[in-house]
Amino acid sequence: MTVRHAKKNDLEQVLEIEKLTLSDPWGYYNFQAALEDVFLVFAEQDISGFLVAVCCHRDIRGAIVKLAVHPEHRRQGIATQLLKAALEMLRNRGMLEVCLIVEITRKPAIALYEKFGFEITRTINMSYEDDMSDDSFYEMKLNLSPDWTRLP
Repeated sequence: MTVRHAKKNDLEQVLEIEKLTLSDPWGYYNFQAALEDVFLVFAEQDISGFLVAVCCHRDIRGAIVKLAVHPEHRRQGIATQLLKAALEMLRNRGMLEVCLIVEITRKPAIALYEKFGFEITRTINMSYEDDMSDDSFYEMKLNLSPDWTRLP
């Protein structure tokens, strides 16, 4: 089991996982562009998970943009390994803070982020009066100070 940088020939498998797991899937060219950023995959023979992060805000803040694990491979520590590797990479690139946005209903994801020290900083409510769905999100942040070592 290995976490490694994504390659162009990984994109078909990444797209399959994306369609199975996320409600607003990216297309091929979004992922191709992400190859320039922090784009990690968890691979044995096949890709079973991926993470996309970017460095932004004057190169001191990173953002976790996508994290997904194939439904057949969940609860095996794959997301933990991907997140750990990404946070170490972002810290090594000089990031002082990492942020992300997660749907409020994704309790296992929120628990994972909290395990790493992310804290909820605000709630983003996208629901409308006549819409019965709950499209609310948490913005979460992690301070990557020089003494940060909170890795599960």
